[in-house]
Amino acid sequence: MALLRSAQNILSPVLAPAGYVYSSVMACRAKLYNKDSLVRFKPACPCISVGNIGSGGSGKTPVSGWLLAWAERQGMHSVLLSRGYGANPSKLPYLVTAESPVEESGDEPLMLATENPYARVVVDPVRKRSGKWATDQFKPDLMVLDDGFQHMAVQRDLDFVLMTPDDFTDGWNKVIPRGTWREGKNGLKRADVFFVKSPVDDFNSMKDLIKDRLGKYKKPVFQFNLKAEGLKFLNGGETLQFGNEKYMLVSGIGKPEQFSRDCMNFMGQKPCEHMIFKDHHPYSSQDVSSIREKSEKVGAAKIICTPKDAVKLRRLGCDDFYTIDLCVEFKESIFFDGTEPCNFERWWSCDRLELAYKSRNKNSKL
Repeated sequence: MALLRSAQNILSPVLAPAGYVYSSVMACRAKLYNKDSLVRFKPACPCISVGNIGSGGSGKTPVSGWLLAWAERQGMHSVLLSRGYGANPSKLPYLVTAESPVEESGDEPLMLATENPYARVVVDPVRKRSGKWATDQFKPDLMVLDDGFQHMAVQRDLDFVLMTPDDFTDGWNKVIPRGTWREGKNGLKRADVFFVKSPVDDFNSMKDLIKDRLGKYKKPVFQFNLKAEGLKFLNGGETLQFGNEKYMLVSGIGKPEQFSRDCMNFMGQKPCEHMIFKDHHPYSSQDVSSIREKSEKVGAAKIICTPKDAVKLRRLGCDDFYTIDLCVEFKESIFFDGTEPCNFERWWSCDRLELAYKSRNKNSKL
């Protein structure tokens, strides 16, 4: 990531105009959808899009999982629509279960289906099609559009937009290929709720900057982070203490350096090794052999991977590997309408969801 950022800075005079063109194209596309010039699927139940303005590391999958768990607690039947990055489904739409081959389902949909067996996770790059199919098959009470901020072919009642601290500083309004943003800052006006994935102290120290960047949209901003409960073997079982043994990390995610920093905090020491694979890496038996050889060489007592890697490594005889048992934790907030600060769990309710759904239906009839 550091090398990429350095290259983008060096090539800024060349990349910035290309980013401007990309941003303009995305803005025109958004206008066409807003004017209903392009066909959209309109869900027959409340629909929440969980997406971001930049790429990777903003916590979309954990927040989507939190929504599925919340819906279950309310007695609601939920469906999540995923494009299934890296998936090769045997048919479309594809219903993901805990037993689905990861090659067919994709790693993130499989992780969500495994952790939320009460929800329906459906993979299809054409989400207008999967949305209609899921509605006909399951009659859901809630539809979650995973990674959906720029996917406007499915109409939503609420846009949850997730950001990282970098989005407010070095990454602000730097659109592909100049930076990691998928569209320009004007796209943020479509958001209904903002989330910032960061530690509490970092969020509080950035409040003035966040207010400066997002204040004009008058939408609530919630801080969240992933709280580690402990370690788990890949084959399941109860949560275990972190311990103080030497450990080695394995990851195939977008921001491995973030995983390494988090594990240093959890374990109280640096990993003795971090084997980094590309994002969504399809692990093989040869990879597992290499991991075990490296572990023996560096003297690691534990091999720890991310939850996303766990669903792939679990099927390759890695039951003795560990993964981090994580939960989403909301604490801080910023409101621009005089609302008393409170965390997202306290603010969020079925009434807010229903109000948004009724507002969409009312506006569509005008």
